[in-house]
Amino acid sequence: MSFSKSKVRIAMFRSLFVFLLSFFGSNTGSLASEGWVVPEKQLSAASGLSDETRQLLTALGASQFDMRKLTLDGDLRQGLLGIAEQAMLQQKDITIETHESQFGVRIQASEMAGVKVYKISPPQINTAFEGRIFMHAHGGAHFLGGGAMAAQEGAMIAASAGIEVISVDYTLSTERPFPAALNDLVAVYEELLKTFPASAIAVGGSSAGGNLTLATVLKLKELKLKVPGALFVGTPNADLLFTGDSIITNEYVDNTLVTVEGMIRASAKVYAGEYELTNPLISPLYGDFSDFPPTYLVSGTRDLLLSDTVKVHRKLRDAGIETDLNIFEGIPHGAYLAVPGSKEFNGALGDLKTFLQRHL
Repeated sequence: MSFSKSKVRIAMFRSLFVFLLSFFGSNTGSLASEGWVVPEKQLSAASGLSDETRQLLTALGASQFDMRKLTLDGDLRQGLLGIAEQAMLQQKDITIETHESQFGVRIQASEMAGVKVYKISPPQINTAFEGRIFMHAHGGAHFLGGGAMAAQEGAMIAASAGIEVISVDYTLSTERPFPAALNDLVAVYEELLKTFPASAIAVGGSSAGGNLTLATVLKLKELKLKVPGALFVGTPNADLLFTGDSIITNEYVDNTLVTVEGMIRASAKVYAGEYELTNPLISPLYGDFSDFPPTYLVSGTRDLLLSDTVKVHRKLRDAGIETDLNIFEGIPHGAYLAVPGSKEFNGALGDLKTFLQRHL
Protein backbone atom coordinates (compact mmCIF):
# COMPACT_ATOMS: atom_id res chain seq x y z
CA MET A 1 0.00 0.00 0.00
CA SER A 2 1.39 3.43 -0.91
CA PHE A 3 1.61 6.23 1.64
CA SER A 4 -1.00 8.31 -0.16
CA LYS A 5 -3.47 5.42 -0.14
CA SER A 6 -2.76 4.86 3.56
CA LYS A 7 -3.73 8.46 4.32
CA VAL A 8 -6.93 8.08 2.32
CA ARG A 9 -7.87 4.92 4.24
CA ILE A 10 -7.12 6.56 7.60
CA ALA A 11 -9.36 9.47 6.62
CA MET A 12 -12.11 7.04 5.60
CA PHE A 13 -11.90 5.16 8.91
CA ARG A 14 -11.91 8.38 10.89
CA SER A 15 -15.00 9.56 9.03
CA LEU A 16 -16.68 6.23 9.77
CA PHE A 17 -15.85 6.46 13.49
CA VAL A 18 -17.14 10.04 13.68
CA PHE A 19 -20.37 8.92 12.00
CA LEU A 20 -20.80 6.00 14.43
CA LEU A 21 -20.12 8.20 17.44
CA SER A 22 -22.62 10.80 16.29
CA PHE A 23 -25.16 8.09 15.46
CA PHE A 24 -24.96 6.71 19.00
CA GLY A 25 -25.20 10.16 20.53
CA SER A 26 -21.55 10.60 21.58
CA ASN A 27 -19.74 13.91 21.48
CA THR A 28 -17.32 13.67 18.55
CA GLY A 29 -15.20 16.34 20.19
CA SER A 30 -14.01 13.64 22.59
CA LEU A 31 -11.83 12.32 19.76
CA ALA A 32 -9.40 15.12 20.55
CA SER A 33 -9.54 14.69 24.33
CA GLU A 34 -6.82 12.99 26.37
CA GLY A 35 -9.09 10.32 27.85
CA TRP A 36 -12.59 9.25 28.70
CA VAL A 37 -14.54 7.95 31.67
CA VAL A 38 -15.73 4.35 31.64
CA PRO A 39 -18.95 3.54 33.55
CA GLU A 40 -18.64 1.10 36.43
CA LYS A 41 -19.17 -2.53 35.52
CA GLN A 42 -20.76 -5.42 37.36
CA LEU A 43 -18.09 -8.13 37.23
CA SER A 44 -18.23 -11.86 37.64
CA ALA A 45 -15.69 -14.58 36.95
CA ALA A 46 -15.27 -15.20 33.23
CA SER A 47 -17.53 -17.87 31.73
CA GLY A 48 -14.66 -19.49 29.83
CA LEU A 49 -12.82 -20.60 32.96
CA SER A 50 -12.73 -24.15 34.23
CA ASP A 51 -15.35 -24.82 36.89
CA GLU A 52 -12.69 -25.11 39.63
CA THR A 53 -10.97 -21.83 38.78
CA ARG A 54 -14.26 -20.03 38.25
CA GLN A 55 -15.48 -21.14 41.70
CA LEU A 56 -12.24 -19.94 43.32
CA LEU A 57 -12.31 -16.52 41.66
CA THR A 58 -16.03 -16.12 42.39
CA ALA A 59 -15.40 -16.92 46.05
CA LEU A 60 -12.53 -14.43 46.08
CA GLY A 61 -14.89 -11.79 44.70
CA ALA A 62 -13.98 -8.14 44.79
CA SER A 63 -10.93 -7.39 46.89
CA GLN A 64 -10.87 -4.57 49.42
CA PHE A 65 -9.90 -1.97 46.85
CA ASP A 66 -9.74 0.98 49.24
CA MET A 67 -7.44 -0.92 51.60
CA ARG A 68 -5.19 -1.99 48.72
CA LYS A 69 -4.97 1.55 47.40
CA LEU A 70 -4.09 3.18 50.71
CA THR A 71 -0.74 4.95 50.63
CA LEU A 72 1.65 3.54 53.21
CA ASP A 73 2.61 6.41 55.49
CA GLY A 74 6.09 6.95 56.89
CA ASP A 75 8.63 4.16 56.59
CA LEU A 76 7.62 2.09 53.53
CA ARG A 77 9.84 -0.79 54.60
CA GLN A 78 8.12 -1.05 57.97
CA GLY A 79 4.73 -0.89 56.27
CA LEU A 80 5.66 -3.79 54.01
CA LEU A 81 7.02 -5.76 56.95
CA GLY A 82 3.62 -5.42 58.61
CA ILE A 83 1.91 -6.75 55.48
CA ALA A 84 4.42 -9.61 55.32
CA GLU A 85 3.69 -10.57 58.93
CA GLN A 86 -0.03 -10.78 58.14
CA ALA A 87 0.70 -12.92 55.08
CA MET A 88 2.84 -15.29 57.14
CA LEU A 89 0.00 -15.77 59.60
CA GLN A 90 -2.39 -16.59 56.77
CA GLN A 91 0.11 -19.06 55.28
CA LYS A 92 1.31 -20.66 58.52
CA ASP A 93 -0.19 -24.02 57.56
CA ILE A 94 1.71 -24.11 54.25
CA THR A 95 4.92 -26.04 54.82
CA ILE A 96 7.51 -27.96 52.83
CA GLU A 97 5.65 -31.12 53.85
CA THR A 98 2.47 -29.59 52.39
CA HIS A 99 4.16 -29.21 49.01
CA GLU A 100 5.62 -32.69 49.15
CA SER A 101 2.25 -34.21 49.93
CA GLN A 102 0.28 -32.20 47.36
CA PHE A 103 2.66 -32.60 44.43
CA GLY A 104 4.38 -35.88 45.24
CA VAL A 105 7.84 -34.29 45.20
CA ARG A 106 10.82 -34.48 47.57
CA ILE A 107 12.15 -31.17 48.87
CA GLN A 108 15.46 -30.64 50.64
CA ALA A 109 16.43 -27.31 52.20
CA SER A 110 20.03 -26.53 51.38
CA GLU A 111 22.50 -23.79 50.46
CA MET A 112 24.29 -23.00 47.22
CA ALA A 113 27.00 -20.33 47.06
CA GLY A 114 25.85 -19.20 50.51
CA VAL A 115 22.24 -18.71 49.32
CA LYS A 116 19.26 -20.59 50.77
CA VAL A 117 17.68 -22.91 48.22
CA TYR A 118 15.21 -25.79 48.05
CA LYS A 119 16.23 -28.79 45.95
CA ILE A 120 13.04 -30.28 44.54
CA SER A 121 12.96 -33.75 42.99
CA PRO A 122 9.91 -34.88 40.98
CA PRO A 123 8.26 -38.27 41.53
CA GLN A 124 9.97 -39.45 38.36
CA ILE A 125 12.54 -37.71 36.15
CA ASN A 126 11.33 -37.17 32.61
CA THR A 127 13.90 -38.87 30.38
CA ALA A 128 14.02 -35.69 28.28
CA PHE A 129 15.25 -33.82 31.35
CA GLU A 130 17.98 -36.13 32.58
CA GLY A 131 21.04 -33.97 33.16
CA ARG A 132 18.89 -30.82 33.08
CA ILE A 133 17.93 -28.43 35.88
CA PHE A 134 15.38 -25.65 36.40
CA MET A 135 16.40 -22.67 38.57
CA HIS A 136 13.24 -21.11 39.99
CA ALA A 137 12.62 -17.60 41.36
CA HIS A 138 9.44 -17.12 43.39
CA GLY A 139 6.98 -14.24 43.19
CA GLY A 140 5.72 -11.90 45.88
CA ALA A 141 6.53 -8.30 44.84
CA HIS A 142 10.13 -8.89 46.00
CA PHE A 143 9.10 -8.73 49.69
CA LEU A 144 6.77 -11.73 50.08
CA GLY A 145 6.99 -15.44 49.32
CA GLY A 146 10.10 -16.47 51.21
CA GLY A 147 10.56 -19.59 53.33
CA ALA A 148 8.38 -22.57 52.45
CA MET A 149 6.39 -20.45 49.99
CA ALA A 150 9.57 -20.02 47.90
CA ALA A 151 9.30 -23.69 46.89
CA GLN A 152 5.60 -23.82 45.99
CA GLU A 153 5.74 -22.91 42.29
CA GLY A 154 8.98 -24.85 41.99
CA ALA A 155 7.20 -27.95 43.30
CA MET A 156 4.45 -27.43 40.71
CA ILE A 157 7.01 -27.21 37.89
CA ALA A 158 8.97 -30.22 39.11
CA ALA A 159 5.85 -32.38 39.35
CA SER A 160 4.32 -31.23 36.06
CA ALA A 161 7.44 -31.42 33.90
CA GLY A 162 9.40 -34.16 35.65
CA ILE A 163 12.46 -31.94 36.01
CA GLU A 164 14.70 -31.27 39.01
CA VAL A 165 14.22 -27.76 40.35
CA ILE A 166 16.32 -25.45 42.49
CA SER A 167 14.01 -22.87 44.09
CA VAL A 168 16.04 -19.91 45.30
CA ASP A 169 14.92 -18.44 48.64
CA TYR A 170 16.47 -15.12 47.72
CA THR A 171 16.96 -12.10 49.97
CA LEU A 172 13.70 -10.17 50.30
CA SER A 173 13.71 -6.43 49.71
CA THR A 174 12.67 -5.70 53.29
CA GLU A 175 15.92 -7.35 54.41
CA ARG A 176 18.16 -5.78 51.75
CA PRO A 177 17.03 -3.97 48.60
CA PHE A 178 18.37 -4.33 45.07
CA PRO A 179 20.74 -5.84 44.04
CA ALA A 180 20.64 -8.43 46.87
CA ALA A 181 17.98 -10.73 45.36
CA LEU A 182 19.52 -10.54 41.89
CA ASN A 183 22.98 -11.27 43.28
CA ASP A 184 21.59 -14.38 45.00
CA LEU A 185 20.17 -15.71 41.74
CA VAL A 186 23.35 -15.02 39.80
CA ALA A 187 25.43 -16.72 42.51
CA VAL A 188 23.25 -19.86 42.40
CA TYR A 189 23.34 -19.88 38.59
CA GLU A 190 27.14 -19.64 38.60
CA GLU A 191 27.24 -22.56 41.02
CA LEU A 192 24.99 -24.60 38.73
CA LEU A 193 27.35 -23.88 35.84
CA LYS A 194 29.97 -25.95 37.65
CA THR A 195 27.77 -29.03 37.14
CA PHE A 196 25.56 -28.25 34.13
CA PRO A 197 26.24 -26.61 30.78
CA ALA A 198 24.28 -23.37 30.39
CA SER A 199 22.19 -24.97 27.63
CA ALA A 200 20.90 -27.55 30.15
CA ILE A 201 19.69 -24.91 32.64
CA ALA A 202 16.27 -23.30 32.53
CA VAL A 203 15.44 -20.25 34.63
CA GLY A 204 12.00 -18.97 35.47
CA GLY A 205 9.23 -17.89 37.77
CA SER A 206 6.07 -15.81 37.99
CA SER A 207 5.44 -12.15 38.85
CA ALA A 208 8.52 -10.88 40.73
CA GLY A 209 10.07 -14.20 39.76
CA GLY A 210 9.52 -13.26 36.12
CA ASN A 211 11.12 -9.88 36.75
CA LEU A 212 14.15 -11.53 38.35
CA THR A 213 14.40 -14.11 35.55
CA LEU A 214 14.74 -11.36 32.94
CA ALA A 215 17.09 -9.34 35.15
CA THR A 216 19.27 -12.40 35.75
CA VAL A 217 19.83 -12.86 32.02
CA LEU A 218 20.63 -9.16 31.60
CA LYS A 219 23.18 -9.46 34.42
CA LEU A 220 24.69 -12.65 32.96
CA LYS A 221 25.18 -10.85 29.65
CA GLU A 222 26.84 -7.99 31.52
CA LEU A 223 29.18 -10.48 33.23
CA LYS A 224 29.95 -12.19 29.89
CA LEU A 225 28.54 -15.49 31.21
CA LYS A 226 26.63 -17.97 29.06
CA VAL A 227 22.87 -17.53 29.28
CA PRO A 228 20.53 -20.43 30.12
CA GLY A 229 18.94 -22.68 27.53
CA ALA A 230 15.36 -21.49 28.11
CA LEU A 231 13.29 -19.10 30.22
CA PHE A 232 9.87 -19.24 31.84
CA VAL A 233 8.54 -15.71 32.41
CA GLY A 234 5.10 -15.73 34.04
CA THR A 235 3.22 -12.42 34.18
CA PRO A 236 6.37 -10.42 35.03
CA ASN A 237 6.39 -7.02 36.72
CA ALA A 238 8.91 -6.04 34.07
CA ASP A 239 8.34 -2.28 34.35
CA LEU A 240 8.31 -0.93 37.91
CA LEU A 241 7.18 2.45 36.60
CA PHE A 242 3.91 0.63 35.72
CA THR A 243 3.33 2.31 32.35
CA GLY A 244 1.44 -0.56 30.68
CA ASP A 245 -2.07 -0.06 29.32
CA SER A 246 -3.51 -2.94 31.40
CA ILE A 247 -2.38 -1.18 34.59
CA ILE A 248 -5.33 1.13 33.88
CA THR A 249 -7.75 -1.08 31.97
CA ASN A 250 -7.53 -4.05 34.35
CA GLU A 251 -7.39 -2.08 37.59
CA TYR A 252 -10.09 -3.58 39.89
CA VAL A 253 -10.89 -6.11 37.15
CA ASP A 254 -7.91 -8.16 38.35
CA ASN A 255 -9.16 -9.41 41.71
CA THR A 256 -5.84 -10.90 42.81
CA LEU A 257 -3.36 -8.05 42.24
CA VAL A 258 -6.15 -5.42 42.04
CA THR A 259 -4.12 -2.19 41.66
CA VAL A 260 -0.52 -1.00 41.63
CA GLU A 261 -1.38 1.92 43.89
CA GLY A 262 -0.46 1.70 47.55
CA MET A 263 1.30 -1.57 48.39
CA ILE A 264 2.64 -2.42 44.92
CA ARG A 265 4.17 0.99 44.22
CA ALA A 266 5.62 0.96 47.74
CA SER A 267 7.16 -2.46 47.14
CA ALA A 268 8.78 -1.18 43.92
CA LYS A 269 10.35 1.76 45.76
CA VAL A 270 11.61 -0.41 48.61
CA TYR A 271 13.06 -2.96 46.17
CA ALA A 272 14.85 -0.31 44.09
CA GLY A 273 16.33 1.38 47.17
CA GLU A 274 18.78 4.06 46.05
CA TYR A 275 18.60 3.06 42.38
CA GLU A 276 16.37 4.47 39.64
CA LEU A 277 13.30 2.42 38.71
CA THR A 278 14.38 2.65 35.06
CA ASN A 279 17.55 0.65 35.79
CA PRO A 280 17.19 -2.36 33.43
CA LEU A 281 18.21 -4.75 36.21
CA ILE A 282 15.22 -3.44 38.22
CA SER A 283 12.79 -2.88 35.34
CA PRO A 284 14.04 -5.33 32.69
CA LEU A 285 11.73 -3.92 30.02
CA TYR A 286 14.28 -1.11 29.61
CA GLY A 287 17.11 -3.57 28.93
CA ASP A 288 18.65 -5.05 25.80
CA PHE A 289 16.96 -8.37 24.90
CA SER A 290 19.36 -9.35 22.15
CA ASP A 291 20.88 -12.83 22.55
CA PHE A 292 18.23 -13.88 25.08
CA PRO A 293 17.29 -17.57 25.34
CA PRO A 294 13.99 -18.87 23.94
CA THR A 295 11.30 -17.61 26.31
CA TYR A 296 7.90 -18.96 27.39
CA LEU A 297 5.47 -16.25 28.62
CA VAL A 298 2.13 -16.57 30.41
CA SER A 299 -0.57 -14.08 31.43
CA GLY A 300 -4.37 -13.66 31.35
CA THR A 301 -6.89 -11.23 29.89
CA ARG A 302 -7.76 -9.88 33.36
CA ASP A 303 -4.15 -9.67 34.54
CA LEU A 304 -3.06 -6.22 35.73
CA LEU A 305 0.38 -7.04 34.29
CA LEU A 306 -0.88 -8.31 30.94
CA SER A 307 0.75 -5.33 29.21
CA ASP A 308 4.12 -6.09 30.83
CA THR A 309 3.92 -9.63 29.46
CA VAL A 310 2.86 -8.47 25.99
CA LYS A 311 5.54 -5.77 25.86
CA VAL A 312 8.26 -8.22 26.90
CA HIS A 313 7.03 -10.61 24.21
CA ARG A 314 7.13 -7.93 21.53
CA LYS A 315 10.58 -6.73 22.59
CA LEU A 316 11.92 -10.29 22.48
CA ARG A 317 10.37 -10.82 19.05
CA ASP A 318 11.87 -7.56 17.79
CA ALA A 319 15.25 -8.86 18.99
CA GLY A 320 14.74 -12.04 16.97
CA ILE A 321 14.22 -14.29 20.01
CA GLU A 322 11.93 -17.31 19.80
CA THR A 323 9.01 -16.86 22.19
CA ASP A 324 5.80 -18.63 23.11
CA LEU A 325 3.09 -16.29 24.45
CA ASN A 326 0.17 -17.90 26.29
CA ILE A 327 -2.74 -15.65 27.31
CA PHE A 328 -5.57 -17.32 29.25
CA GLU A 329 -9.15 -16.09 28.98
CA GLY A 330 -10.46 -14.43 32.14
CA ILE A 331 -7.39 -15.12 34.27
CA PRO A 332 -6.22 -12.42 36.71
CA HIS A 333 -2.64 -12.10 37.92
CA GLY A 334 -0.97 -15.46 38.50
CA ALA A 335 -4.26 -17.38 38.71
CA TYR A 336 -3.17 -19.94 36.12
CA LEU A 337 -1.43 -21.59 39.10
CA ALA A 338 -4.32 -21.15 41.54
CA VAL A 339 -5.99 -24.54 41.12
CA PRO A 340 -3.64 -27.50 40.53
CA GLY A 341 -5.24 -29.93 38.10
CA SER A 342 -7.46 -27.30 36.45
CA LYS A 343 -7.31 -26.80 32.69
CA GLU A 344 -5.54 -23.46 33.25
CA PHE A 345 -2.89 -25.02 35.50
CA ASN A 346 -2.39 -28.01 33.20
CA GLY A 347 -2.36 -25.78 30.13
CA ALA A 348 0.24 -23.34 31.49
CA LEU A 349 2.59 -25.94 32.94
CA GLY A 350 1.92 -28.56 30.27
CA ASP A 351 2.94 -26.12 27.56
CA LEU A 352 5.97 -25.15 29.66
CA LYS A 353 7.02 -28.80 29.75
CA THR A 354 6.74 -29.02 25.95
CA PHE A 355 8.68 -25.78 25.55
CA LEU A 356 11.50 -27.00 27.81
CA GLN A 357 11.66 -30.33 25.98
CA ARG A 358 12.15 -28.41 22.75
CA HIS A 359 14.85 -26.06 23.99
CA LEU A 360 16.87 -27.62 26.83
